[in-house]
Amino acid sequence: MGDLDALVEEAKAGNREAFGDLLRMEVGTAFRVARVIVRTDAAAQDAVQEACIRAWRDLPRLRDSSRWAGWFRQVVVRSAIDEARRDGRARRPGPILDPVTPDAADALARRDLVARALAGLGPDERALLALRFVADLEVPDLARTLGIPEGTAKSRLHRSLAKLRTRLLEMDR
Repeated sequence: MGDLDALVEEAKAGNREAFGDLLRMEVGTAFRVARVIVRTDAAAQDAVQEACIRAWRDLPRLRDSSRWAGWFRQVVVRSAIDEARRDGRARRPGPILDPVTPDAADALARRDLVARALAGLGPDERALLALRFVADLEVPDLARTLGIPEGTAKSRLHRSLAKLRTRLLEMDR
């Protein structure tokens, strides 16, 4: 059993420190994925906090400790989609990513265009795109995280990308 598996087993046994260590490994990606789905920092923080509570509550039911990261991502996505649906914040305009360096005007314009196009997609579509392009999951991992067949994940990802492209083209005219 590896160190991660041992840490998961300790957390499953009720060790809060072990659980905190597990969360520290995943919380950055979890926040970025939730941010794309819910569209605001505050809503993303709420979704991740809710995911952490759900994960602590449901962790004893995780059968395979090696699947911790994917399982936690799934909890985060569900929490973020619930948050987006609950209060409608999913359609508020706002940047997807905080600027890291001063951007040129055209880069800011492109990012704004993408943010507005993403705002027109539903939370489920944004979840797919966030897991693929923010969490960098390949289709098999994406399917496992969402609990859907691989073929379904591929087709939904294809449709979500096509819808995003169409919106981008319409907005760029």
